[in-house]
This record gives sequence, C-alpha cells and structure tokens, in this order.
Amino acid sequence: MTEEILTRLLEGEPVSGQTLSEELGVTRAAVWKQIGQLREAGFDIEACGGQGYRLASVPDSLMAPVIARGLKTRWAGRRIVYLRSVDSTNRYARALAADGAAQGTLVVADEQTAGRGRRGRGWVSPAGEGIFMTLILRPQAHPSHVARLSLQTALAVARAIARVCEVDARIKWPNDIVCGGKKVCGMLLEMNADEQSVHDVVAGIGINVHQTAFEGEIAKTASSLDLLTGRRVCRADVVRAFLEEYEAVDELAQQGGEALMAVYRRHSATLGQRVQVISATGSFTGTAKAVTDSGSLIVLDDDGREREVLAADVSVRGLMGYA
Repeated sequence: MTEEILTRLLEGEPVSGQTLSEELGVTRAAVWKQIGQLREAGFDIEACGGQGYRLASVPDSLMAPVIARGLKTRWAGRRIVYLRSVDSTNRYARALAADGAAQGTLVVADEQTAGRGRRGRGWVSPAGEGIFMTLILRPQAHPSHVARLSLQTALAVARAIARVCEVDARIKWPNDIVCGGKKVCGMLLEMNADEQSVHDVVAGIGINVHQTAFEGEIAKTASSLDLLTGRRVCRADVVRAFLEEYEAVDELAQQGGEALMAVYRRHSATLGQRVQVISATGSFTGTAKAVTDSGSLIVLDDDGREREVLAADVSVRGLMGYA
C-alpha cells in the first residue's frame, strides 16, 4: 500500500486522504499510517488544507515508484522489488526467478547483510550508502554463451555511471567498474541452467555511492560516486540509467558479439596494461592485448606467448594500479 500511495503522490498534484482510502479500499486511518511511514523514510509530505496531501520533496530513495518515475524501458525494471534490508539481492532474485519472475525484474535493497562478490569475496553493503541490486535475465542461449552477459552488464553499468555522474567510467576485465583508477562497482552473475539450456541468470551489482571513506586495504583501491563527483549523487538516477542502458546494450548484443565487444573494448581499463593472472594452478604476468568476441582476455606473457584467460578461472590484477 505504501508504494501505491507514493506513486499517486509522485504524480505531483495534491490528493485527499478520502480519495486514497477509496482507491485503495482501506480506511483513512490506514492511509494516515502509511503517510507517516513515508515521512519517516524522508519524504516531505505536506497536508494542504482542503486539498489533502502533497509531496513537497523526494529523498535519496530506492523505493520502486521513485526509480520507475520517468523510466524509459520496454522490459528492464518493469517490475521493481524494493527491500529495506536483505541478506543478498542475488539470493532473493534467485527465489523470484524460480517462481517464474519475468525477464527484467529488478531487486534493489538499501542494505545487504551478506553481500558477495566474485570468487567468494564479501561485498560491504552498508545501509543507505550504495546501490545493491540484481536484474533477472532469461537469455535464449546455450550455457557456453552466457559468459558474455557479464561483460554486457558491465558495459551497461559503466555507461550509466558516465551518463549520470559525468565521469570516465571504465571496465577492469571482466566486470569491475573503475573511475580514476579506483573501483566503484563489482558484479556477480549466477546462472541456473542444465546441459542444454539456460533457465535464468541473476546479475548482481554493487555500486559505492555515498561512502566518504574506506577502511583497511580497500581504501587503496576503492572510491565512491560522491567522492568522484564532489556532490551527492541520486541513487535512483543511477539505477534508472542502468536499466535504460542495459536495454540499449542488449539491443547491441542482438547484432552479434562483434558489435557488442567493439564497444566493450572502447570502455576497457585493462587493455594495454601490465597484469598478473592468478589461478588455482599458478600465476604469471604479462600485458593485456585483446578481449575476444566471446569475452576471454588475451595476455602476452613475459615469455612472449599469447595466453587466453577465461573469467571463471582466474583473478586478474593490475601491476600499475588497480586496473
């Protein structure tokens, strides 16, 4: 009910408690209670004598109606599930996908209590400081072709951050987003598939937005959108831009891997850089020379051999900085 009331208030015109009561089929007291909850969440709602309630200002909120306002997509984010706190948006999205949630369903939370990154790493997800979201995808593809979705998602995030924040957002292969040489976003894509077909993919994304400081070793490699721009970035604007950019990138991908990867390479922070490739069987150093149309990284090692690196197998670290 809270989101339905917020949606009406976001239309801009005053609306009476009686009208809301009749439209929602609840009591005036129930409406008043929900108005109180919205005020506690930071929405400035005025009581206009004789006219009802009017929304005077909107806080930095990730509630579904705020993200949906002005959203220009056909399928991405047409359903948005907002959670104040959750253990993991990926875990929640996997459950929704198992129940048949449509492609483009977005799960977004103000806080994660057990966020995860690639290769089993934790992802710090403090309440109100970042964007923690998962997009449900249902690609018509063989499991062997899904790896490219990780790069596709990274490209959409990089373009969204660049668009909203007016910064140079680049991709550290395969899908970390870096600005000014520091990481602002990480991703974890998880697939539900059998040997022949993909049932669904959940694309989890964590973006540092309002953090002003980082603790420990992470302080050397991490930044936030606020620190990069010198202003308080609206999180809903970034989410909305991501959903719109994802559709645009997906349309590019429909043209084939060559078209998608040509754009991905232009956003790369890794190509041409000295890197260390770390796997379970050992490590080597070299120079990142290319990203193939299938999404693997070609590294010219220090012995002069070209080696193909798959994202699922290794960690790639920059030797001249994070990227």
